[in-house]
Amino acid sequence: MSDLPNPHDALFRAVFEILRLAIAFLRDHLPNSVAGHLVLEDLERAEGSFIDETLVGSQSDALFRAPVRGGGSAFVYLLLEHKSWPDPALPLQLAGYMLRIWRRHVREAGSGALRALPPIVPVVLYAGSRRWTVAEGLGQMVAGPPDLAFLPGASYILRNVGEIPAEALSGDAALRAVLVTMRREAMEHLAELSEALPGTGDLLRQVIGYILRVYDGVDLEGLTEALRRDGATEMEAAVGTIAETLLERGEMRGLVRGKAEGKAEALGRLLERRFGPLPKVLPDRIAAADLGRIEAWFDAAVDAPDLASVFGPDFAAGA
Repeated sequence: MSDLPNPHDALFRAVFEILRLAIAFLRDHLPNSVAGHLVLEDLERAEGSFIDETLVGSQSDALFRAPVRGGGSAFVYLLLEHKSWPDPALPLQLAGYMLRIWRRHVREAGSGALRALPPIVPVVLYAGSRRWTVAEGLGQMVAGPPDLAFLPGASYILRNVGEIPAEALSGDAALRAVLVTMRREAMEHLAELSEALPGTGDLLRQVIGYILRVYDGVDLEGLTEALRRDGATEMEAAVGTIAETLLERGEMRGLVRGKAEGKAEALGRLLERRFGPLPKVLPDRIAAADLGRIEAWFDAAVDAPDLASVFGPDFAAGA
């Protein structure tokens, strides 16, 4: 897996670096009034990111260029908003990003381009669970008469994929799997993912990495068993490899907690089997411990003569 700043950015880049999936997304989600002007089959990726340095942990972006029917070309700017809450400053940020795109275009094309700036189609992709309450553009943020709204980035196209039925997210199975993953429903559509993602290379690995790093309470054994039942051998192998890497790096969120909870349950059963009823405060102490401490207690409990030998003199069997 690539060492990108966060799993949201890694997954976003993995899917939109595949031009076929970028085209599929735009065909599925651009309004017909916009898409009808663009020759999407000739879409090209344009290099560069325009995100402010302070926002790289909460936004990701991708810039494309497509011919316009009748002549010329247009930029399509995709912005992934992956804060846990919608940012009310986004329209202002988006306007700044669009100005940067135009400035770079002029630097590269020459000052003659100032008379014929290419259109920019701004698309915001949001997969959060909270309701989107952000203004639709700068026009709703600036006080004053409408005739004074000479504003860049006056509007944008929002695709709130959290509100779209899963089957309507895309006609492309791989892209649909990624969008389902982004909105944290991958475990409910595991069979579809196991059919759509094998053979997609880095995209498969980024989807699995996203699930293991971002989802809470991942049952690793249950996940690998389900993939084995589905015959998804490539995904099963990738899950094992990526999980091992994330465990070593300490980057697994729910995965670590899930493993700790499973080990805590096993420790509790071992203690009750060896020493009988446990002190009332002991289960809470075990539940609050990290995985390393639980494993140390488990190893000690295998041969310890009493609870005090495992947890200290404050604990005695039956207390």
